Amino acid sequence: MILYKPGTPFIYKGRRVTVDYIIIRRTGLWIRLAHSEDVCRPEDLTPIAPQGSNLAESAGRT
Repeated sequence: MILYKPGTPFIYKGRRVTVDYIIIRRTGLWIRLAHSEDVCRPEDLTPIAPQGSNLAESAGRT
């Protein structure tokens, strides 16, 4: 399960970003990115493996 809580790091368009807050609209779930004006869909974000795990950062989507 992927948690989209504030402060959670992800890869978005090749850069590391964090979640600022979640927006729920009639059109679905949207995520506002911290320190940015960007708003995106959850499927646009690639999770980053937690620190201390043996997993490398997830590969970006094509």
